[in-house]
Amino acid sequence: MIDRRLLLGAALVPALVRPALAQGPWPARPVTVVVPYPPAGSVDLVARAIGEPMTRALGQPVVVENRGGSGGSVAAQAVAIADPDGYRLVLGTQQTHGTNEALYPSIGYRTIESFAPICQVCTVPHALVVKKTLPVATASELVALLKREPGRLNYGSTGIGSSSHLACELFKIKAGVEAQHVPYRGGGPLAQDLMAGVVDFGFIAIANIRGQLEGGLVRALAIASSKRVPLMPDVPTLAEAGVPDVDADAWFAYFAPAKTPADRIARLAEAIEGGLSADAVRETFDRNAVVARFRPTAEMPAFVAAEVRKWAEVVRLANLVEAK
Repeated sequence: MIDRRLLLGAALVPALVRPALAQGPWPARPVTVVVPYPPAGSVDLVARAIGEPMTRALGQPVVVENRGGSGGSVAAQAVAIADPDGYRLVLGTQQTHGTNEALYPSIGYRTIESFAPICQVCTVPHALVVKKTLPVATASELVALLKREPGRLNYGSTGIGSSSHLACELFKIKAGVEAQHVPYRGGGPLAQDLMAGVVDFGFIAIANIRGQLEGGLVRALAIASSKRVPLMPDVPTLAEAGVPDVDADAWFAYFAPAKTPADRIARLAEAIEGGLSADAVRETFDRNAVVARFRPTAEMPAFVAAEVRKWAEVVRLANLVEAK
C-alpha cells in the first residue's frame, strides 16, 4: 500500500523547489530582442551588431526577432504585455516610444507605464536636404523662400508619422513656414525623388542619402541635431543656421516590460554598454551613419518623458491625428 503521507510530500516538492529555481542564475535561457521593423534596416543592423557582444556578456544567446507593422507599434505592444522577466526586450525608437502614442491614441500601450527603459544606444542624425536645382544655399535661405511662397514647395518624408515626417513638421513650426507633404514608403524612394527633383526638400537619415550627397546629386543644408555630426563636419546644425530648437535625431533604446526586476535591467544595461565598445559594433555604426550614444538607465525616464511630451505637442500643432 502507498503511504498517503509520501504522496502529499511529493506533491509539495514542486512548490518548494519553484522559488529556488526562480532565484537561480539569470539568464538561464536565450534573451530575445524584438526589432519593430523588417530586416536590413538601421534598427535591425544595430540590434544584430550589439547582439553578438551581448551574447558573450550574458552567457546566453541573444536572438533578434523582426516583427514589423503599424509603425513599429505591433512589436512594442507585444513586448509591453510579455512576462517581466528580462527575457523579451524591444529595441525601441523615437517612433515607437516617442511619437506613436500621440499619433495613435488607441495603440494599446503607453510608453511610460508599459515599459522599463534599459538604456539608449545610438542616434541616427537627419539632414535637411534639398534638390540640386533649388535656388538656396543655406537653411536660412530656404526659410526665406518658403515664407515668400507659402505652400508652393513640397517636402518628402519616409512615411506619415515617421521621424523624417515629424522632423519636418517641427521645422515648419519653429521656422513658421508652410510646405506640402509627400510621404514615401522608406528612405530609398525619398532619396531617389530628391535626386530626381520630384520633391524640393526633406529631412532624411544620412544613411539613406549618403551616396547622393557624396556624389553631389543633392545638397545638405543643415543637420537636425544639437551638434554637428562627424560624417559631415562642414554642415551646420539648424540652430547654427538660424533655426533653433529643431533637434530631431532618431534614437534607438532598449526597453523591457514594466516591472522587470531592477537587477536584470542593470545586467542588461551593462551588457549593452559593453557591446557598444566592440570594434565590430563601431564599424557597423560608422558604415551605416549611426552615432553611438549611450544613455544609462537612471537618465532614461526623464529623457523618454520629455520626448513623449515634445512630440505630442508637435502632433497636436500639426493636426496629424485628425489628418490621418
